[in-house]
Amino acid sequence: MPPSSQSVQEELGERNVVDAGAEYARQNGMVLAEAGQAVRIRPNYWRIRFALPEEGSGKFLELDFDELAQRVTRERVIDINPSLLPIPRTSLPSESSPATGGSGPQ
Repeated sequence: MPPSSQSVQEELGERNVVDAGAEYARQNGMVLAEAGQAVRIRPNYWRIRFALPEEGSGKFLELDFDELAQRVTRERVIDINPSLLPIPRTSLPSESSPATGGSGPQ
């Protein structure tokens, strides 16, 4: 089944916002490591995050973007230390795993 026009519009909106954010960064002399990701935080208002190129630095450029006004309303560099991030539950051994002292499948 083809995607709904709403999801297509959402994807196009996200792509346009990420492109606008990347252009903003370039105009302000910033080098980005990879394509950004955008999340709509309320109607017509997006938060865009780009990794910065210092390998392993955990630094990201975060932009708040007003889609109607077509402008960045906030810019900040955030430092995400990977060692402080929680371990996803899916990467932990299961309680029934022999690795955790469980007996495994019965």
